[in-house]
Amino acid sequence: MTKKKVILALGILSMNLLLMSGSVVGAAIAAIAASFPSEPISKVQMLTSIPQLGQLIATLLFTWLTYKLTRKNIGIIAVLIVTIAGILPAFINSSLSIILACMTLFGFGLGLISNVGPVLLQEHFDGEERASVMGWAVGFNNLGMMGFTAIGGWLGASNWHNLFWIYGVGVVILLLFMIFVPQDAKAAATDDHETAKSENFWQTVKSLNNLVYVMLLITFITSLVMMAFMANQSLLLAAKGNGTGYTATVTALGNVGGILTAFGLKYIRKITKANTMAWGFVAFALSFVCIAFFNNAPLHILGNMFSGMGIVMINATIPYELSILASRKQFPVAISMNTLVSSIAGVTAPMILAALHIEAGYPSFVAGIVLSLATAALLLVIRVGSRIEKHQAAKKAEAQVSA
Repeated sequence: MTKKKVILALGILSMNLLLMSGSVVGAAIAAIAASFPSEPISKVQMLTSIPQLGQLIATLLFTWLTYKLTRKNIGIIAVLIVTIAGILPAFINSSLSIILACMTLFGFGLGLISNVGPVLLQEHFDGEERASVMGWAVGFNNLGMMGFTAIGGWLGASNWHNLFWIYGVGVVILLLFMIFVPQDAKAAATDDHETAKSENFWQTVKSLNNLVYVMLLITFITSLVMMAFMANQSLLLAAKGNGTGYTATVTALGNVGGILTAFGLKYIRKITKANTMAWGFVAFALSFVCIAFFNNAPLHILGNMFSGMGIVMINATIPYELSILASRKQFPVAISMNTLVSSIAGVTAPMILAALHIEAGYPSFVAGIVLSLATAALLLVIRVGSRIEKHQAAKKAEAQVSA
């Protein structure tokens, strides 16, 4: 990859540093609750969940926006929204309802970023370069979460109002994005070779390759597995006699596994080839095993490292595979659908486990092992990755004939 391409990738991926930054507010729930004693604790806890509402709205509007604005301008607006909505509670903090409104707007900006980022990567990168930078994207997510949580926690140590100043970093990210990412054209003006069949949203959905829906199913299962791990790890470790501080420590140290995997995905793909997602689910299964069946810190850290590896191997591969299956006009629709499915799975995961009468803690981890291994086996049998590679080869051959 040339130096120019690396700088372009860094410009696009700088937005991803913001994607997991909402975790900062979660660390201050107790302090915020103490400042609003008349408000129910459930309303205070909404500060961590209500951004998802904003993300859902952004996802539903994203495809329409691509026909009204350029991708770069959507990115600029998204970073501005996150920055402004993030900083506002540092000034306006006497009303919990106003802070919740800010967090909803904050989530809207994050929703735009999570959709426009992969679209920009598809537009500017091809082949293995695209696969690599989509892997880097997940690494930037993790780096942002670590940095924002650490610095935000330090800023808010004396007064929770101050933690919101961390979102001032968005100004720097905005400058990087504006300088390093070139301007593009609106979606309606870029693909005039597309047929009239893809002129509107629903026709575009109908024209998507059937394998896109297989990828959406994989996204749904991935979100279920991730939620089962994240929502039950602390309960399982507590049952083993480990406190909150211990859980936070092994989770933070294990996060290194996801970062290393993200920046080494290019080399991992040379080993896993078309079965990267299948091996990602194997990594998920190992993460559950390390936590559920052992009670020592090294293996608990290793379990979190396997979890991070699985997240990267699957969540970096899915947008890459979608970018192969969908044309440039179809891709914004496909990535929006993928984000929507992920959000729905995240919200419904507890309800699905409850409906299946799977209890929290150890039973949920056993269910996670079974689901992960079953999905890995299914992917290896139906060879989704190989089918997508054949589709890519056919597209290249068709392009060469047309040329």
